[in-house]
Amino acid sequence: MADEALLPRRGLGFRGRIVLGFLLLLIGTQIATLAIVGVAAERAVREQLGDQLKVSERVWAQLSAASAERLQESVSVLANDFAFRAAVATQDQPTAEVALLNHGMRIDADVALLLAPDGAVQVSIGPEDDQETVRAMAPLLAEAEANGHATGVAMLDARPFLLAVVPVMAPRRVAWAAVGLHYGEALARRYRGIIGMDVVFVEGDGTFVRVLASTLPDAQTAALRLNREAARAIDGADIDLALDGRHYAAHAFSAALMSGRQVQVMLLADLDEALTPYHRLRDQILWLAGLAVLVAAVLAVLVGQGIARPVQRLADAARRIGAGDYDTTLPVRGRDELSDLARAFNGMQREIGQREARIRFQATHDDLTGLPSRGHALGVLERTIERARQQGRNCAVLILDLDRFKEINDALGHAFGDAVLTGVADRLRAAVRGEDLLARLGGDEFLVLLDDADADAACERARQLARVLETPFRLENTQVGLEASIGVAVYPGHADDAATLLRRADIAMYEAKQQHVRVLVYRAGDDEHHLRQVGLMGLLRYALELQQFRLVFQPKIDLASRRVVHVEALLRWTTPEYGDVTPDEFIPLAERSGMIRAITRHVVDEALRQAAPWIADGLIEGVAVNLSPMDLVDGDLPEYVAQRLQAHGVPSRSLVLEVTEHTVMRDLEAARTTMHRLREQGVRLSIDDFGTGHSSLAQLRSLPVDEIKIDKSFVADLGDGSGDAVIVRSAIEIGHNMGLKVIAEGVEGQASLAILEALNCDMVQGYLFSRPLPPDAFVDWCTRFQREQADA
Repeated sequence: MADEALLPRRGLGFRGRIVLGFLLLLIGTQIATLAIVGVAAERAVREQLGDQLKVSERVWAQLSAASAERLQESVSVLANDFAFRAAVATQDQPTAEVALLNHGMRIDADVALLLAPDGAVQVSIGPEDDQETVRAMAPLLAEAEANGHATGVAMLDARPFLLAVVPVMAPRRVAWAAVGLHYGEALARRYRGIIGMDVVFVEGDGTFVRVLASTLPDAQTAALRLNREAARAIDGADIDLALDGRHYAAHAFSAALMSGRQVQVMLLADLDEALTPYHRLRDQILWLAGLAVLVAAVLAVLVGQGIARPVQRLADAARRIGAGDYDTTLPVRGRDELSDLARAFNGMQREIGQREARIRFQATHDDLTGLPSRGHALGVLERTIERARQQGRNCAVLILDLDRFKEINDALGHAFGDAVLTGVADRLRAAVRGEDLLARLGGDEFLVLLDDADADAACERARQLARVLETPFRLENTQVGLEASIGVAVYPGHADDAATLLRRADIAMYEAKQQHVRVLVYRAGDDEHHLRQVGLMGLLRYALELQQFRLVFQPKIDLASRRVVHVEALLRWTTPEYGDVTPDEFIPLAERSGMIRAITRHVVDEALRQAAPWIADGLIEGVAVNLSPMDLVDGDLPEYVAQRLQAHGVPSRSLVLEVTEHTVMRDLEAARTTMHRLREQGVRLSIDDFGTGHSSLAQLRSLPVDEIKIDKSFVADLGDGSGDAVIVRSAIEIGHNMGLKVIAEGVEGQASLAILEALNCDMVQGYLFSRPLPPDAFVDWCTRFQREQADA
């Protein structure tokens, strides 16, 4: 018995078992807590990712809808453009192609098409396989045939594009116009930057997926192509994918619920990255559980509750964001990991809301100036007209276009041109009233919508806006003077719908530009005149090729010797459609269309060709050719003139180039540079229409001029006792004092001729001697005139 009492005690006593049992219970509780937290965390992450995927799908829907709407509005504007419709209707393919290309560049389109009514490709900017294009566009054209327009996805050159298609009517449908955006890497990266997860554009083939564009790393992209489970996502199932060691939650939806190919957008949220914060949190809880093993079970419960409650709040917040509520934020208390996660969640919510707001703003506003875009302005105008119709009031549209902006853009660069447009927008924004709408229509055109304004009030506001722009802009140490032409159209007097009112204000603006006035109100009949101009501009592009231009020649008589010294080459244009078109009408159109450079060079070449034998035979001493304002900023003109002089064997002193005072003063520095280069070659220079411009004598003295021509408006009535004689005498004295020859044009009577002789004018030209004559008739006249003078 005593030996049994001395045996050592084996195992744990009752206290040990209680402690062990408590410890085991506490450890089990901790393990269970960790398991619950892990399950809840993963569930919350998946719910959050699921909601984020759905939010991202809505963001895509808004982005896609905005892109589709922008494409639809843009291609509708192009299809309604008079010049474009005229080009398409007259099968002026080069003009249509240039218009299509310029329009596509303005809206950053990736593809632009002009299709025949039967779907055949007429102009393709982007796709190379026309037959494939015809097949791909067939579903969209069928929908456009039924609905008047269509938007959808098509595969062009094996690449997906979101396309908008509208008919071109003139007045029947003559073609289909389409522009599109590429569902490619750039769009995928842009979308990824908005939603913060990887984006893949795919098509399914039943077993695998065909990847069209991807933001995944190359290894994951390759694994996706070989993953059979990925095809289930295209069928609408949200699944997990293991791609080259990374785990993703995948969600797919149609890129566009429209006609055409059903390209899928697959969103891939990185599960490993999303669960990393929770794995870190689990490790911290384990460490704390080791230290808290002797703490009561109540503390473990509190810890569990402290973990589960924030996670639930995160899940509730994710569902709230999924429903579109971006204003309510999570309360953040403390500085632990869950608080950091809540702060990050609030930041994500704020960023998504801001991105959606930016998407909505960009869809309706101009990127450069921040002003409302054409589509937005047209919608506001429609609502304003409807309100004015209900209240029996007027409203007015002003369309403002900057003069010489193209020259500024070409001479100083597009960056400088953008700075000018921004400055103009700022001035106009400060000048319009709070209730007025200011918008940028595109290029250098702006719109001002005046509510409750008649024609008189609209004209006064237009003149005020024009004066606002008269103060020169100083940008990058360069001072730029701008003027604007403004067209005015008023509801209901000029139109009763928004599109017509806008078009007629645009027509009035072009008329103001052509007539060199600041403000002009639309007048009935301007539509027909505008259509005539559109038709002439279309024909002008082929006038040189069809040899519709011809030259006529008017002699210049030296008063001292009564000899024909020079002859002026004048351009004439005859068309089968419109007959004879005057230079006063077609020269401004040539300048606006950019054809004046080619026309001037044609006139120089043809005039030298015609005059070369006359000069060689001693019939005349030289020939004069007129230059336009755009010719004086053509840096290649002096080289061209030198080349043609040499080609025709004409001495440089026998060529006289005539420029007006107004032409020189538009850009004095550029004109002076070009004129000096011409003078260095020996070419003679003349100031035409002297006395009608605004140049000073100091400016004229700085120009390398050989002669001045007194404008015919001062010469025509010289013999009627008018005060023009004083002006003519002053002009002759000024010219002689500056060492210049003086020529009077428009001499039609003997009385005027006698006065000019008495005032010692050097040369004259006018109907008194001869009208402009064709080459053969001029030679006959010149021979007869010289014989008569020899006999006299």
